[in-house]
Amino acid sequence: MKFCEIAKITMGQSPKSESYNNNGVGLPFLQGRTTFGRIYPFFDTWTTQYNKTAQKGDILFTVRAPVGDINIANRDIAIGRGIAAITGINNISNKYLFYLIEGNKSKFIESSVGTIYDSINRDELENVNLNVHDSNTQQHIVDSIGSVDDAIEKNEEIIEKIRVYGNKLFNTIDTCKCIDASSLISFEKGIEIGSSNYYDNEIENSIPYIRVGNLLNNSYDTYCIDNGYRKCDYDEILIAFDGAPGRNSIGLCGAYSSGIYKVICDSKLKGFVYFFINSNLCQDIIKQNSQGTTILHASKSIKLLKMPSIDNVILNNQLNDLYNILINLYKKQISLKKIKQLLLNKYFD
Repeated sequence: MKFCEIAKITMGQSPKSESYNNNGVGLPFLQGRTTFGRIYPFFDTWTTQYNKTAQKGDILFTVRAPVGDINIANRDIAIGRGIAAITGINNISNKYLFYLIEGNKSKFIESSVGTIYDSINRDELENVNLNVHDSNTQQHIVDSIGSVDDAIEKNEEIIEKIRVYGNKLFNTIDTCKCIDASSLISFEKGIEIGSSNYYDNEIENSIPYIRVGNLLNNSYDTYCIDNGYRKCDYDEILIAFDGAPGRNSIGLCGAYSSGIYKVICDSKLKGFVYFFINSNLCQDIIKQNSQGTTILHASKSIKLLKMPSIDNVILNNQLNDLYNILINLYKKQISLKKIKQLLLNKYFD
């Protein structure tokens, strides 16, 4: 069945740049996937002039660089050229359509074109052929995959609460007492692997390959053969200095790319260092030292920082306890996401 038979597509159109603001005036604006979350987007740009919108509940679909990433609109949103708004027609629910698109992402990518950046136009999008389930099976798919998604979201809420609490604890440290960050932290840069050595889906005898984008959603989408690349374990901190300087994550295990550095520090200080990296102090310095027009990059400026000196043993232990709880929650997230992927493979392969 052609995609146009089950979905209405609204292609985005970019407003004039002078209408943009970051003060919440007008409608929130999305140009691409930069502020996509796992299911729902967040916003850093608004616009007072717009021509194309996605309605609350619509599926947000990236039509270029990359093609086929999706989110759900959690409110009315102005959309630019990098986004299409999609809604189900002919008794196709948006929830089923969301999983149908997610489970058939490769078909949309195969229909895209481009020499430098992949893109897909309306005609190509409308003519993607998909196998659509009967109505009873559609609801079963929504219920089964949706229950896993609900568990992931609840886990995510717990993670966020712990992160917020940890940040508050960290902010109680006396920032007047500082030490040289390089005396506590060092870095190990990852290695870029050739395209012939990694895979879009998990295969036997492979390990996850972690790229900068994976630090945002704390998940894997690419695997590689273990050829001695630099690797991290679940309880190690990863931070990016290229592409998205300052973005970081824990709870991932595998090989990591050259845009990412593994943070090396004493195990008894991991909680302290993790919440330091996430602090406004550290993030602001990294941003101030980032440069580049197309791809942002920063030197390992964190080495140059003075960081708070933690001489409170109880506080340090509390931060470490929170850190270890987060590690276990992130590991649970990865297991849940793997279950979801197995269900997607079951219903849409």
